[in-house]
Amino acid sequence: MLYRFILLAVFTLFSHGSFGAIKVGISSTPSNLNPFFSTDSNSQNINRLVHKSLIDFDENMSATCRLCESFRESHKRDKQIITFKLKRNQKFWDGSTITAKDVENSWKYITDETSIKSIFRFAFGRIKQVKIINDYEFELHYDEFKLDNLSNLVLFKIIKLKNPDAPFNGDISNIIGAGDYELIKSEELAVTLKSLRGEYPNLEFKVVKDETTLALKLLNNEIDASVTDMSARKFNWLQENAKNLKFLSVPSSNVVYMNINHSKEQMMDVNIRKALSHLISREAIKKYKFKNNVTLSNSLFSKSFKSMHPDFQIDSYNPELAKKLFEKAGYKKVDGKWQKDGKLFVLDWKSANTKSTVEIAQTIIQDFEKFGINVHLTVQEWGTFMKGVKKSQFDLMIGQWVGFTGPEMLNFVFSSESFPPKGGNRGLYKNPKMDAFLAKAQSEKDELIRNFYYREALKVANDDYSYINLWHPNNLWIYKNCLGGIRVYPNGSFLGLEHIESRCGN
Repeated sequence: MLYRFILLAVFTLFSHGSFGAIKVGISSTPSNLNPFFSTDSNSQNINRLVHKSLIDFDENMSATCRLCESFRESHKRDKQIITFKLKRNQKFWDGSTITAKDVENSWKYITDETSIKSIFRFAFGRIKQVKIINDYEFELHYDEFKLDNLSNLVLFKIIKLKNPDAPFNGDISNIIGAGDYELIKSEELAVTLKSLRGEYPNLEFKVVKDETTLALKLLNNEIDASVTDMSARKFNWLQENAKNLKFLSVPSSNVVYMNINHSKEQMMDVNIRKALSHLISREAIKKYKFKNNVTLSNSLFSKSFKSMHPDFQIDSYNPELAKKLFEKAGYKKVDGKWQKDGKLFVLDWKSANTKSTVEIAQTIIQDFEKFGINVHLTVQEWGTFMKGVKKSQFDLMIGQWVGFTGPEMLNFVFSSESFPPKGGNRGLYKNPKMDAFLAKAQSEKDELIRNFYYREALKVANDDYSYINLWHPNNLWIYKNCLGGIRVYPNGSFLGLEHIESRCGN
């Protein structure tokens, strides 16, 4: 009997990875694992495993139930109501069943102004009432209709406090969660989660800031999986040299784009904007710079946004077409350089000092200068770069939008009412047609009609070359051959680790 017990213990140890945990590489330390204050990506993603929200996003970037069985939106005059039906088998860590009353309590905690003071209290202060229908049904009553009311609920964790009557001092050990994992250790370079479901292993997130070190740790079996950003070169190198690893390259929901300053006289002509797009050798950059680990973009939305991804053409590298467009805009070539009314066409390109961004800028600039365009590239450290971008101090720059969840992002980046500092329209783009479609979408409560208006706005943005579309970075996840059950979401969510399985050491 003792011999069988020892065998069982050894089997359990190895099936859960080294020392009972799968070691997962991440690139930075989570800044705050308190669900009331988690704002950085790693903190929010780890909290996706530790705490459950009513909804989250699936592989199509559509809202899907986590704690709920179903939900529906309705409207009463200008107010918005979201009705939820909870799943009946959901438990807190202490074994108590989650009911509508717990949702109401969680709302009170997250909107508390005196003790907890959550950073999210303002967003969820829009909820004016949690109306309980019965133990498993309730309504969230919002004071007004907002497109992000539903998507914000991803950050609304349903929790209990061990001592709800005492002042909350920020101690997360006082929080009882409902996730399938419990936080048992948090250090600067490691976070350990205990699996509360016996069939799944513990998870230990290890901070490895240097990607070369991370690659070596993967090769040496010191890290079992990586969910961090890794350069395409290093990813490709590992694919060629590591036989013990599996590789997933999945298009992300993020987008890399070239921003154009529409307030600059030479950029006001759509022919010039279109010509610049046709001077970018996207296919070559994809193949040689990214080793095919990006997906070329035809709009703000990748294929992961099933309801918004358009069928627009991706511009080809076509210097002959660019030449015709420059001539159509009134430019002519003199001594190999484009000019108009005796004034040279010169671009002021600002770039952050990250190595990959500078390399891409230099690659594109080579083609621009070969075509006859003078480009002044200014490379700046991140803080200085962003300060200038927010003041629209550039002709061109390469940017990336991350973390957006739906078509309402169009309001933030293209509305004429979204000029800095109010929003993200840093290229100062303005088009009455765009504003009209966005206004109709923002006030439309029917999702199908609303998305129609957004798709029309997207077409205006594309035809007008409000941005120059570049690519969607791929999420590059790496893990041992003996691991299974891993899924990669477009937004890089760690929910893809929720059902990880290990056959390592069996």
